[in-house]
Amino acid sequence: MLLPKKTALASLPRRRLLQLAAIGAAAALLPACSDTTPEEAPAQGDHFPDIVLPGLDGRVAPLSAYANVALVVNFWATWCEPCRREMPDLEKLNALFRPEDLRVIGITVDSDANLAREFGMRLKLTFPLLSDSNQALSNSALRITGFPTTYLLRRDHSIASIIIGAREWAEPKMVDEIEQQLAVQRIAAV
Repeated sequence: MLLPKKTALASLPRRRLLQLAAIGAAAALLPACSDTTPEEAPAQGDHFPDIVLPGLDGRVAPLSAYANVALVVNFWATWCEPCRREMPDLEKLNALFRPEDLRVIGITVDSDANLAREFGMRLKLTFPLLSDSNQALSNSALRITGFPTTYLLRRDHSIASIIIGAREWAEPKMVDEIEQQLAVQRIAAV
């Protein structure tokens, strides 16, 4: 006659099982003990946080420095192939609009800002490049789950759209969509 095999839990002494159950119950109740609710990521229609990040050029300027300017805020990394591929298109997009109407801002999440700086110089990127090297903004405040992630911000810096993944930013259809969502008009034909 075959006896049933003891499971790992069945072989533990009763006292140890009770301890494990108590620990599990306490862990499950911990979030309920907090009087704060976890922050949710900003969504379409929400106001984008007024960030202050160091630029790769050494300057520091808050996002509020671009008051009354529509923004295309792109989170990227040099280790992200789709991010690298879309950078030339973001540069073209930036050139299609007057700086007082629309600006592209790139925010790298690279831990080594020098890599991002060299990348920007090699591609001759003219739009502002900022660094979120500890990913405090991208992880904590915005809860970004993948790169590239791009926020289209209206002139009041409310979020018109959140785009996850690479795009062909300078394609006529995409430029038309940006013009409609952000109420801006390009100065050059695509």
